[in-house]
Amino acid sequence: MESRLPDFVQVLREHPQGLSVQQIAIRLGVARQTVYRLREKAQSLGVWVETHRENPEVPPGWMRLEASPEMVFRLTLEEAEALRAAVERVTPLTPLAKKALERLAQGDLALRAAPREEPLIYTPLADEYPEGLFERAVRAIRKGITCEVTYKNAKGQVKTYRFDPYALIAWDPHLYLVGANHNSRQAGHNPVKDLRLDQILELRLTRERFKKPAFDVRAYAQSRFRAFSNEGPPVRVRVRFSPVKAGFIRRTRRHPTQVVEDLPDGSVVWQVEVPLSEDLVHFIVGYGPHATVLEPEELRKRVVAWARGAVEANLSPEGVTRRA
Repeated sequence: MESRLPDFVQVLREHPQGLSVQQIAIRLGVARQTVYRLREKAQSLGVWVETHRENPEVPPGWMRLEASPEMVFRLTLEEAEALRAAVERVTPLTPLAKKALERLAQGDLALRAAPREEPLIYTPLADEYPEGLFERAVRAIRKGITCEVTYKNAKGQVKTYRFDPYALIAWDPHLYLVGANHNSRQAGHNPVKDLRLDQILELRLTRERFKKPAFDVRAYAQSRFRAFSNEGPPVRVRVRFSPVKAGFIRRTRRHPTQVVEDLPDGSVVWQVEVPLSEDLVHFIVGYGPHATVLEPEELRKRVVAWARGAVEANLSPEGVTRRA
């Protein structure tokens, strides 16, 4: 069936006004049900085939390729290299980008001339995504389409949500889909949630449209520390790091509000304005004896509890695997 996909797309390209499902089936020499399966496969690869459900201008029982503008442009060799580097970074996310680059290379001299011996960027920490997930998520965001999302959370629980997607946020090495969770809204909670993209098992576009509220994705991302859920409003956090780890703290900006103060003994005081969260505790505990929480007191207590729990767990002989 998949071998007929190029023919399916070509037939629709030759008829920009669309064709009935019966006409497509006759031209391809396949059953009507195969035409619907070909459409689903095309959608999963980011080739959008409209029906009357998505676009009332398409007659019932017909299919039509969504109109897309043609672009003609030229690239310098440096621009081509920059584009290839960017695509190499996101290829695990969207293979469609790699195909687009190959198409560009067919018509652009600079892309054909650019060196291809070794990749410019190697990304060892790339998540795996279901085929077409990225393209469907982007379409839902652009068109304001409510989705039905099947999601596997960190505890391994599989749940289904109705979800209004607002944007994608990159918290390396992961991508998160942020939007409104209908389940939370109905329960009277804050509906804005983020779902790790590689933990989405299925994302289905529904017929329902939503009107995106005033939502500042930049402010949302800056109001938290990494990706864990917020726990209350932002508070001032101050942590002293020893001279041994001061260099690591100085050279990496972990939050837009970050301020690093150098102390005479070579240590530094790291300050941010963020809500308390598990990620913040994990970050500090990871530096062991080289990190001392100065404020707030609640954070200090939580760091102590986590560190004590780690010590107790690893002192237990049950946690050691003995070799025969």
